[in-house]
Amino acid sequence: MKIANQVYITKAMRLSSIFRTIISPIALWTILVCASSVSASQPRTAALLVQQELPQQQIKEEIRDRVQEEVDIAFGRTATLLNGLVIALTLFPTAAGVAVWFLYNKLSQQTTSARQEIESLHYDTISQLKLLISEAEGILGEIQHQSHQADVETDLLLPDAQIQEFAPVNYGNYQQLLTAGDYAKQGDSCFFENRYEDAIAAYNLALQIQPDLADTWNNRGVVLTRMQRYPEAIASYEQATTIRPQYPDAWNNRGVVLLELQKYQEAIGCYEQAIQAKPDYADAWNNRGVAFSKMQEYEQAVISYNQALQIKNDYTDAWNNRGVALSKLQKYEAAIDSYNNAAKIRPDFYRIWYNKARCYALQGQIELAIENLKRALNLNPNLCKELAKTEADLEQIREYDAFKQLIG
Repeated sequence: MKIANQVYITKAMRLSSIFRTIISPIALWTILVCASSVSASQPRTAALLVQQELPQQQIKEEIRDRVQEEVDIAFGRTATLLNGLVIALTLFPTAAGVAVWFLYNKLSQQTTSARQEIESLHYDTISQLKLLISEAEGILGEIQHQSHQADVETDLLLPDAQIQEFAPVNYGNYQQLLTAGDYAKQGDSCFFENRYEDAIAAYNLALQIQPDLADTWNNRGVVLTRMQRYPEAIASYEQATTIRPQYPDAWNNRGVVLLELQKYQEAIGCYEQAIQAKPDYADAWNNRGVAFSKMQEYEQAVISYNQALQIKNDYTDAWNNRGVALSKLQKYEAAIDSYNNAAKIRPDFYRIWYNKARCYALQGQIELAIENLKRALNLNPNLCKELAKTEADLEQIREYDAFKQLIG
């Protein structure tokens, strides 16, 4: 029993010295496990020594040697484990760093390749666009050279007055006398051929035969409007609405003439009569907005344009006119949105890009103003140059070299 106690004491002293020298909690745990195994085997060794009645000094030395041997083995195992752990912890960051470096290098190569492909595609696309633009400008120049139609220099565009066409006439026997409907049909044909005097003569003959033809009175007023014979046109529309009070086209057309005569309030009354007869009459709503714009009542104008666009969302003139009214109200972002909607429907309408340039100029966005003015000039160079020379809204960009190069 004393030998066993000495073994335990010796073992404890040895383990205490090891505990003081060990540098890792992991090694301490491993040594404790090994020591427990040693402690389990020592009673058997001590019992054997007692049975053999060895001298006490020899037993002590043998016990010390056994303990030393067991402790050395445990220490060696722990050191090996710690070395392996240190090596693993040392190599893991290195391996991770190498892997990251390889991934970064691969990503850089792919990025460089993609950038080169994008630059090549960008160059090819720009080249093709320039070629297409050049061809389009050549075609446009040829068309403009051949065209003799004059542009109307107005800020707000009005739709043409509506002409009511008659159904084709079945003449049957050509020797029969012409009826009022036949003369009215002749008047329509002359109108579409721009033979306005002949059209008026044919309408007059039709009305002599049958004076209560509301459509013929309306169409006669349309031709007189084209000839700028406004008082006679108004008289014809009045005859049409007298015969047919709920005649929306005649009311709207009369409003167009009154608008040209700058009788804005009377024009609005005519448009409202047309809307009362036909609530979904988009042209009448648009023209009502134009009249309010002329009176500088832009909020009312916007309301009318909104009504027109609810009825007919692809109404280019209403989108453009709405943009002008919003710009006057200094609601520039909303105005730009209106112009963009108009451009989606009719991108070849120069007035949209010109008005958009004005709006950007008022905001002080010089580059965008120049860009949109350039697009307007490409579509209608002569008219846009003349308008831009005196346009008050473009005053902020007039001294820029880019503007001078465009306008000259």
